[in-house]
Amino acid sequence: MRPRVLHLLTIALVARTAGAIMPVTLLVSLAQPYGYGIAAVVNGVYIALLAFVAPLRGRLLDRIGQRRAIVPMAATAIAFTVLTAVSVGAQWAWGWTLTTVVVAGLTSPPLNAALRTSWRTVVDGEEGPLKTVHSADSVLEEMGFVIAPLLAGLSLTALSPDRAYQLSVAVYVVVVTAYLLALRRYNLGERVTPSPPPETVGTRQRVHRWMGPLAEPRMLLILSPLLLMGCIFGGGAIFIPAFTQHLGSFTWTGPLLAMISVGGVVGGIAYGALRWDADLWRKYKVLTLGFAIPSCFLVAVRPLWLLALLLLLSGLFVTPIFINAFLLVDREIPEDSRNEANTWVSASTNLSNAAITIVVGTYVTGGRWTAALGVLSGCAAVGLVVALLTRVRSATAPARAQHDTVSSAD
Repeated sequence: MRPRVLHLLTIALVARTAGAIMPVTLLVSLAQPYGYGIAAVVNGVYIALLAFVAPLRGRLLDRIGQRRAIVPMAATAIAFTVLTAVSVGAQWAWGWTLTTVVVAGLTSPPLNAALRTSWRTVVDGEEGPLKTVHSADSVLEEMGFVIAPLLAGLSLTALSPDRAYQLSVAVYVVVVTAYLLALRRYNLGERVTPSPPPETVGTRQRVHRWMGPLAEPRMLLILSPLLLMGCIFGGGAIFIPAFTQHLGSFTWTGPLLAMISVGGVVGGIAYGALRWDADLWRKYKVLTLGFAIPSCFLVAVRPLWLLALLLLLSGLFVTPIFINAFLLVDREIPEDSRNEANTWVSASTNLSNAAITIVVGTYVTGGRWTAALGVLSGCAAVGLVVALLTRVRSATAPARAQHDTVSSAD
Protein backbone atom coordinates (compact mmCIF):
# COMPACT_ATOMS: atom_id res chain seq x y z
CA MET A 1 0.00 0.00 0.00
CA ARG A 2 1.06 3.58 -0.56
CA PRO A 3 2.47 5.44 2.46
CA ARG A 4 -0.39 7.95 2.42
CA VAL A 5 -2.93 5.10 2.56
CA LEU A 6 -1.18 3.55 5.57
CA HIS A 7 -0.97 6.98 7.19
CA LEU A 8 -4.71 7.61 6.79
CA LEU A 9 -5.63 4.07 7.88
CA THR A 10 -3.58 4.58 11.04
CA ILE A 11 -5.38 7.85 11.74
CA ALA A 12 -8.72 6.11 11.16
CA LEU A 13 -7.91 3.23 13.54
CA VAL A 14 -6.68 5.49 16.33
CA ALA A 15 -9.57 7.95 15.89
CA ARG A 16 -12.21 5.21 16.04
CA THR A 17 -10.56 3.50 19.00
CA ALA A 18 -10.29 6.75 20.96
CA GLY A 19 -13.87 7.61 20.01
CA ALA A 20 -15.07 4.24 21.31
CA ILE A 21 -13.10 4.50 24.55
CA MET A 22 -14.35 7.99 25.47
CA PRO A 23 -18.00 7.04 26.13
CA VAL A 24 -16.96 4.12 28.36
CA THR A 25 -14.52 6.12 30.45
CA LEU A 26 -16.94 9.08 30.58
CA LEU A 27 -19.68 6.78 31.87
CA VAL A 28 -17.53 5.41 34.69
CA SER A 29 -16.12 8.87 35.52
CA LEU A 30 -19.58 10.38 35.94
CA ALA A 31 -20.87 7.35 37.84
CA GLN A 32 -18.41 7.96 40.66
CA PRO A 33 -19.92 11.22 41.96
CA TYR A 34 -23.42 11.09 40.41
CA GLY A 35 -24.36 7.41 40.08
CA TYR A 36 -25.03 5.37 36.96
CA GLY A 37 -28.45 6.91 36.38
CA ILE A 38 -27.07 10.38 35.67
CA ALA A 39 -24.02 8.92 33.92
CA ALA A 40 -26.26 6.91 31.59
CA VAL A 41 -28.29 10.01 30.69
CA VAL A 42 -25.19 12.01 29.75
CA ASN A 43 -23.60 9.10 27.91
CA GLY A 44 -26.82 8.22 26.10
CA VAL A 45 -27.32 11.79 24.91
CA TYR A 46 -23.76 11.85 23.56
CA ILE A 47 -24.13 8.59 21.61
CA ALA A 48 -27.58 9.54 20.30
CA LEU A 49 -26.27 12.87 19.01
CA LEU A 50 -23.44 11.16 17.18
CA ALA A 51 -25.92 8.84 15.47
CA PHE A 52 -28.78 11.21 14.67
CA VAL A 53 -26.78 14.28 13.65
CA ALA A 54 -24.18 12.41 11.58
CA PRO A 55 -26.11 12.66 8.27
CA LEU A 56 -26.59 16.40 8.75
CA ARG A 57 -22.88 16.83 9.37
CA GLY A 58 -22.19 14.76 6.26
CA ARG A 59 -24.51 16.99 4.23
CA LEU A 60 -22.60 20.03 5.47
CA LEU A 61 -19.38 18.48 4.12
CA ASP A 62 -21.08 17.91 0.76
CA ARG A 63 -22.44 21.44 0.57
CA ILE A 64 -19.36 23.49 1.48
CA GLY A 65 -16.49 21.00 1.17
CA GLN A 66 -14.57 18.96 3.72
CA ARG A 67 -11.92 21.55 4.46
CA ARG A 68 -14.26 24.46 5.03
CA ALA A 69 -16.52 22.33 7.24
CA ILE A 70 -14.16 20.06 9.16
CA VAL A 71 -11.68 22.70 10.37
CA PRO A 72 -14.19 24.84 12.36
CA MET A 73 -16.13 21.73 13.43
CA ALA A 74 -12.96 20.08 14.71
CA ALA A 75 -11.84 23.21 16.55
CA THR A 76 -15.20 23.56 18.29
CA ALA A 77 -15.49 19.85 19.09
CA ILE A 78 -11.96 19.75 20.51
CA ALA A 79 -12.60 22.80 22.68
CA PHE A 80 -15.80 21.42 24.20
CA THR A 81 -14.45 17.88 24.56
CA VAL A 82 -11.50 19.27 26.52
CA LEU A 83 -13.97 21.34 28.54
CA THR A 84 -15.91 18.15 29.28
CA ALA A 85 -12.71 16.53 30.55
CA VAL A 86 -12.08 19.56 32.77
CA SER A 87 -15.64 19.42 34.13
CA VAL A 88 -15.28 15.71 34.93
CA GLY A 89 -11.98 16.25 36.74
CA ALA A 90 -13.31 19.25 38.68
CA GLN A 91 -16.67 17.52 39.34
CA TRP A 92 -18.80 20.37 38.09
CA ALA A 93 -22.56 20.00 38.33
CA TRP A 94 -23.58 17.28 35.86
CA GLY A 95 -25.79 19.73 33.95
CA TRP A 96 -22.69 21.65 32.83
CA THR A 97 -21.04 18.41 31.72
CA LEU A 98 -24.17 17.51 29.76
CA THR A 99 -24.06 20.91 28.05
CA THR A 100 -20.43 20.52 26.96
CA VAL A 101 -21.14 16.96 25.79
CA VAL A 102 -24.08 18.17 23.68
CA VAL A 103 -22.03 20.88 21.96
CA ALA A 104 -19.10 18.50 21.40
CA GLY A 105 -21.46 15.90 19.91
CA LEU A 106 -23.21 18.38 17.64
CA THR A 107 -19.94 19.69 16.21
CA SER A 108 -17.95 16.44 16.11
CA PRO A 109 -16.47 16.16 12.58
CA PRO A 110 -17.58 13.01 10.68
CA LEU A 111 -14.06 11.72 10.05
CA ASN A 112 -15.23 8.24 9.04
CA ALA A 113 -17.38 9.59 6.22
CA ALA A 114 -14.71 12.08 5.18
CA LEU A 115 -12.06 9.36 4.94
CA ARG A 116 -14.27 6.95 3.02
CA THR A 117 -15.29 9.64 0.58
CA SER A 118 -11.61 10.46 0.04
CA TRP A 119 -10.35 6.92 -0.65
CA ARG A 120 -11.03 7.15 -4.40
CA THR A 121 -8.90 10.30 -4.55
CA VAL A 122 -6.14 8.68 -2.49
CA VAL A 123 -5.88 5.65 -4.83
CA ASP A 124 -6.37 7.78 -7.97
CA GLY A 125 -9.70 6.16 -8.84
CA GLU A 126 -8.32 2.64 -9.43
CA GLU A 127 -11.03 0.01 -8.71
CA GLY A 128 -8.75 -2.80 -7.47
CA PRO A 129 -6.87 -0.71 -4.89
CA LEU A 130 -10.16 0.97 -3.93
CA LYS A 131 -11.65 -2.38 -2.88
CA THR A 132 -8.46 -3.26 -1.00
CA VAL A 133 -8.45 0.03 0.90
CA HIS A 134 -12.16 -0.18 1.77
CA SER A 135 -11.60 -3.77 2.94
CA ALA A 136 -8.66 -2.80 5.13
CA ASP A 137 -10.59 0.18 6.46
CA SER A 138 -13.62 -1.92 7.41
CA VAL A 139 -11.52 -4.69 8.98
CA LEU A 140 -9.65 -2.15 11.10
CA GLU A 141 -12.96 -0.61 12.17
CA GLU A 142 -14.22 -4.03 13.27
CA MET A 143 -10.96 -4.65 15.12
CA GLY A 144 -11.56 -1.37 16.94
CA PHE A 145 -14.71 -2.87 18.49
CA VAL A 146 -12.49 -5.57 20.01
CA ILE A 147 -9.55 -3.34 20.97
CA ALA A 148 -11.47 -0.38 22.44
CA PRO A 149 -13.19 -2.23 25.33
CA LEU A 150 -9.90 -3.89 26.27
CA LEU A 151 -8.02 -0.58 26.30
CA ALA A 152 -10.86 1.09 28.20
CA GLY A 153 -10.73 -1.62 30.87
CA LEU A 154 -6.94 -1.38 31.03
CA SER A 155 -6.95 2.40 31.43
CA LEU A 156 -9.66 2.24 34.10
CA THR A 157 -7.61 -0.37 35.97
CA ALA A 158 -4.34 1.54 35.75
CA LEU A 159 -5.75 5.04 36.27
CA SER A 160 -8.58 6.73 38.09
CA PRO A 161 -11.77 7.00 35.96
CA ASP A 162 -11.40 10.75 35.38
CA ARG A 163 -7.73 10.34 34.39
CA ALA A 164 -8.66 7.52 32.02
CA TYR A 165 -11.25 9.76 30.35
CA GLN A 166 -8.80 12.66 30.13
CA LEU A 167 -6.22 10.37 28.50
CA SER A 168 -8.74 9.24 25.87
CA VAL A 169 -9.62 12.89 25.21
CA ALA A 170 -5.94 13.74 24.75
CA VAL A 171 -5.56 10.95 22.18
CA TYR A 172 -8.71 12.16 20.41
CA VAL A 173 -7.35 15.71 20.19
CA VAL A 174 -4.04 14.50 18.76
CA VAL A 175 -5.64 12.24 16.15
CA VAL A 176 -8.15 14.86 14.96
CA THR A 177 -5.28 17.33 14.59
CA ALA A 178 -3.36 14.68 12.63
CA TYR A 179 -6.29 14.30 10.23
CA LEU A 180 -6.47 18.06 9.69
CA LEU A 181 -2.78 18.05 8.77
CA ALA A 182 -3.29 15.07 6.45
CA LEU A 183 -6.23 16.84 4.82
CA ARG A 184 -3.90 19.61 3.79
CA ARG A 185 -0.87 17.42 3.06
CA TYR A 186 -2.68 15.07 0.66
CA ASN A 187 -4.89 17.76 -0.86
CA LEU A 188 -8.10 16.03 0.19
CA GLY A 189 -11.54 17.47 0.67
CA GLU A 190 -11.84 19.69 -2.38
CA ARG A 191 -15.40 20.91 -2.79
CA VAL A 192 -17.29 18.94 -5.42
CA THR A 193 -19.28 20.81 -8.04
CA PRO A 194 -22.92 19.83 -7.51
CA SER A 195 -24.31 17.46 -10.09
CA PRO A 196 -27.16 18.77 -12.27
CA PRO A 197 -30.50 18.53 -10.51
CA PRO A 198 -32.77 15.67 -11.58
CA GLU A 199 -35.10 16.45 -14.44
CA THR A 200 -38.09 16.75 -12.18
CA VAL A 201 -40.19 19.61 -11.01
CA GLY A 202 -42.33 20.51 -8.06
CA THR A 203 -42.63 18.10 -5.16
CA ARG A 204 -40.11 15.52 -6.43
CA GLN A 205 -37.42 18.14 -6.88
CA ARG A 206 -37.99 19.40 -3.33
CA VAL A 207 -37.71 15.83 -2.05
CA HIS A 208 -34.28 15.50 -3.66
CA ARG A 209 -33.21 18.82 -2.17
CA TRP A 210 -34.24 17.99 1.41
CA MET A 211 -33.62 14.24 1.58
CA GLY A 212 -30.28 14.22 -0.21
CA PRO A 213 -29.05 10.67 -0.98
CA LEU A 214 -32.12 9.15 0.71
CA ALA A 215 -34.15 10.34 -2.27
CA GLU A 216 -32.16 7.87 -4.39
CA PRO A 217 -33.93 4.46 -4.53
CA ARG A 218 -30.54 2.75 -4.77
CA MET A 219 -29.47 4.34 -1.49
CA LEU A 220 -32.45 2.75 0.24
CA LEU A 221 -31.45 -0.63 -1.20
CA ILE A 222 -27.93 -0.10 0.12
CA LEU A 223 -29.29 0.63 3.60
CA SER A 224 -31.71 -2.31 3.89
CA PRO A 225 -29.10 -4.96 4.94
CA LEU A 226 -27.57 -2.45 7.36
CA LEU A 227 -30.91 -1.93 9.08
CA LEU A 228 -31.12 -5.72 9.50
CA MET A 229 -27.65 -5.87 11.02
CA GLY A 230 -28.48 -3.05 13.42
CA CYS A 231 -31.45 -5.07 14.70
CA ILE A 232 -29.25 -8.09 15.46
CA PHE A 233 -26.53 -5.91 17.04
CA GLY A 234 -28.92 -4.00 19.28
CA GLY A 235 -31.07 -6.95 20.27
CA GLY A 236 -28.05 -9.11 21.00
CA ALA A 237 -26.43 -6.43 23.15
CA ILE A 238 -29.47 -6.50 25.45
CA PHE A 239 -30.38 -10.19 25.24
CA ILE A 240 -26.93 -11.70 25.83
CA PRO A 241 -26.02 -10.18 29.24
CA ALA A 242 -29.58 -10.63 30.53
CA PHE A 243 -29.84 -14.26 29.36
CA THR A 244 -26.39 -15.31 30.61
CA GLN A 245 -27.13 -13.76 33.99
CA HIS A 246 -30.48 -15.61 34.06
CA LEU A 247 -28.66 -18.90 33.42
CA GLY A 248 -25.95 -18.12 35.96
CA SER A 249 -23.33 -18.22 33.20
CA PHE A 250 -22.19 -14.61 33.22
CA THR A 251 -18.68 -15.63 32.09
CA TRP A 252 -20.20 -16.27 28.66
CA THR A 253 -21.23 -12.62 28.29
CA GLY A 254 -17.95 -11.24 26.96
CA PRO A 255 -17.24 -14.06 24.48
CA LEU A 256 -20.81 -14.01 23.14
CA LEU A 257 -20.79 -10.24 22.67
CA ALA A 258 -17.46 -10.52 20.84
CA MET A 259 -18.56 -13.30 18.45
CA ILE A 260 -19.97 -11.02 15.74
CA SER A 261 -16.90 -8.78 15.82
CA VAL A 262 -14.55 -11.79 15.72
CA GLY A 263 -16.48 -13.12 12.74
CA GLY A 264 -16.38 -9.67 11.17
CA VAL A 265 -12.58 -9.49 11.37
CA VAL A 266 -12.13 -13.00 9.93
CA GLY A 267 -14.73 -12.45 7.21
CA GLY A 268 -13.33 -9.05 6.29
CA ILE A 269 -9.79 -10.38 5.88
CA ALA A 270 -11.03 -13.33 3.82
CA TYR A 271 -13.22 -11.12 1.64
CA GLY A 272 -10.41 -8.64 1.04
CA ALA A 273 -8.20 -11.47 -0.21
CA LEU A 274 -10.96 -13.20 -2.21
CA ARG A 275 -11.04 -12.90 -5.97
CA TRP A 276 -14.76 -12.77 -6.74
CA ASP A 277 -15.62 -11.40 -10.15
CA ALA A 278 -19.27 -10.43 -9.83
CA ASP A 279 -21.29 -7.24 -9.87
CA LEU A 280 -21.36 -5.40 -6.55
CA TRP A 281 -25.13 -5.71 -6.29
CA ARG A 282 -24.97 -9.47 -6.73
CA LYS A 283 -22.26 -9.68 -4.07
CA TYR A 284 -24.33 -7.50 -1.75
CA LYS A 285 -27.31 -9.80 -2.14
CA VAL A 286 -25.30 -12.98 -1.50
CA LEU A 287 -23.58 -11.44 1.55
CA THR A 288 -26.93 -10.31 2.97
CA LEU A 289 -28.28 -13.84 2.63
CA GLY A 290 -25.16 -15.13 4.37
CA PHE A 291 -25.78 -12.84 7.34
CA ALA A 292 -29.54 -13.40 7.50
CA ILE A 293 -29.73 -17.20 7.24
CA PRO A 294 -27.90 -18.05 10.52
CA SER A 295 -29.79 -15.25 12.29
CA CYS A 296 -33.12 -16.82 11.27
CA PHE A 297 -32.34 -19.76 13.58
CA LEU A 298 -31.74 -17.66 16.69
CA VAL A 299 -35.28 -18.35 17.91
CA ALA A 300 -34.41 -22.06 18.28
CA VAL A 301 -31.28 -21.42 20.37
CA ARG A 302 -31.02 -23.06 23.77
CA PRO A 303 -27.37 -23.95 24.55
CA LEU A 304 -25.04 -20.97 24.67
CA TRP A 305 -22.46 -22.64 22.43
CA LEU A 306 -25.05 -22.76 19.64
CA LEU A 307 -25.82 -19.06 20.12
CA ALA A 308 -22.08 -18.35 19.87
CA LEU A 309 -21.85 -20.39 16.67
CA LEU A 310 -24.78 -18.63 14.99
CA LEU A 311 -23.43 -15.20 15.93
CA LEU A 312 -20.00 -16.13 14.58
CA LEU A 313 -21.47 -17.40 11.30
CA SER A 314 -23.51 -14.23 10.82
CA GLY A 315 -20.53 -12.11 11.84
CA LEU A 316 -18.45 -13.52 8.98
CA PHE A 317 -20.57 -11.43 6.60
CA VAL A 318 -20.72 -8.17 8.60
CA THR A 319 -17.50 -6.54 7.42
CA PRO A 320 -17.92 -7.67 3.78
CA ILE A 321 -21.41 -6.11 3.80
CA PHE A 322 -19.98 -2.83 5.06
CA ILE A 323 -17.20 -2.98 2.46
CA ASN A 324 -19.74 -3.45 -0.34
CA ALA A 325 -22.00 -0.76 1.08
CA PHE A 326 -19.21 1.82 0.92
CA LEU A 327 -18.18 0.66 -2.57
CA LEU A 328 -21.79 0.94 -3.77
CA VAL A 329 -22.08 4.43 -2.29
CA ASP A 330 -18.89 5.36 -4.08
CA ARG A 331 -20.23 4.02 -7.38
CA GLU A 332 -23.97 4.67 -7.31
CA ILE A 333 -24.39 7.93 -5.41
CA PRO A 334 -23.54 11.30 -7.00
CA GLU A 335 -20.21 12.62 -5.78
CA ASP A 336 -21.73 15.76 -4.27
CA SER A 337 -23.81 13.60 -1.86
CA ARG A 338 -21.28 10.95 -0.87
CA ASN A 339 -20.23 12.36 2.49
CA GLU A 340 -23.83 12.30 3.69
CA ALA A 341 -24.44 8.91 2.08
CA ASN A 342 -21.45 7.43 3.90
CA THR A 343 -22.71 8.73 7.24
CA TRP A 344 -26.06 7.00 6.59
CA VAL A 345 -24.29 3.64 6.30
CA SER A 346 -23.39 3.77 10.00
CA ALA A 347 -26.36 5.88 11.13
CA SER A 348 -28.91 3.43 9.69
CA THR A 349 -27.37 0.61 11.71
CA ASN A 350 -27.44 2.73 14.86
CA LEU A 351 -31.06 3.77 14.34
CA SER A 352 -32.38 0.22 13.94
CA ASN A 353 -30.09 -0.79 16.80
CA ALA A 354 -31.76 1.72 19.11
CA ALA A 355 -35.29 0.81 18.01
CA ILE A 356 -34.93 -2.96 18.44
CA THR A 357 -33.14 -2.52 21.76
CA ILE A 358 -36.34 -1.11 23.25
CA VAL A 359 -38.45 -3.99 21.93
CA VAL A 360 -36.08 -6.75 23.01
CA GLY A 361 -35.49 -5.02 26.35
CA THR A 362 -39.23 -5.17 27.04
CA TYR A 363 -39.35 -8.94 26.47
CA VAL A 364 -36.14 -9.55 28.42
CA THR A 365 -37.48 -7.60 31.42
CA GLY A 366 -40.42 -10.01 31.57
CA GLY A 367 -38.20 -13.06 31.13
CA ARG A 368 -39.71 -13.86 27.71
CA TRP A 369 -36.51 -15.18 26.19
CA THR A 370 -38.02 -17.07 23.26
CA ALA A 371 -40.10 -14.04 22.27
CA ALA A 372 -37.01 -11.83 22.38
CA LEU A 373 -35.10 -14.22 20.11
CA GLY A 374 -38.21 -14.47 17.93
CA VAL A 375 -38.01 -10.74 17.28
CA LEU A 376 -34.41 -11.10 16.09
CA SER A 377 -35.23 -14.11 13.90
CA GLY A 378 -38.23 -12.24 12.51
CA CYS A 379 -36.03 -9.30 11.53
CA ALA A 380 -33.60 -11.72 9.87
CA ALA A 381 -36.47 -13.39 7.99
CA VAL A 382 -37.67 -10.02 6.68
CA GLY A 383 -34.13 -9.19 5.56
CA LEU A 384 -33.89 -12.58 3.87
CA VAL A 385 -37.10 -12.04 1.90
CA VAL A 386 -36.11 -8.51 0.88
CA ALA A 387 -32.73 -9.76 -0.35
CA LEU A 388 -34.33 -12.58 -2.34
CA LEU A 389 -36.85 -10.27 -3.99
CA THR A 390 -34.40 -7.48 -4.79
CA ARG A 391 -33.38 -7.21 -8.43
CA VAL A 392 -31.09 -4.34 -9.36
CA ARG A 393 -28.33 -3.63 -11.84
CA SER A 394 -25.83 -0.83 -11.64
CA ALA A 395 -26.77 2.21 -13.67
CA THR A 396 -23.17 3.42 -13.71
CA ALA A 397 -21.25 0.22 -14.42
CA PRO A 398 -21.02 0.73 -18.21
CA ALA A 399 -19.82 4.30 -17.79
CA ARG A 400 -17.30 3.22 -15.15
CA ALA A 401 -16.08 0.36 -17.34
CA GLN A 402 -15.62 2.74 -20.26
CA HIS A 403 -13.72 5.16 -18.05
CA ASP A 404 -11.42 2.38 -16.81
CA THR A 405 -10.79 1.23 -20.41
CA VAL A 406 -9.80 4.73 -21.43
CA SER A 407 -7.59 5.10 -18.35
CA SER A 408 -5.89 1.79 -19.12
CA ALA A 409 -5.28 2.85 -22.72
CA ASP A 410 -3.68 6.05 -21.51
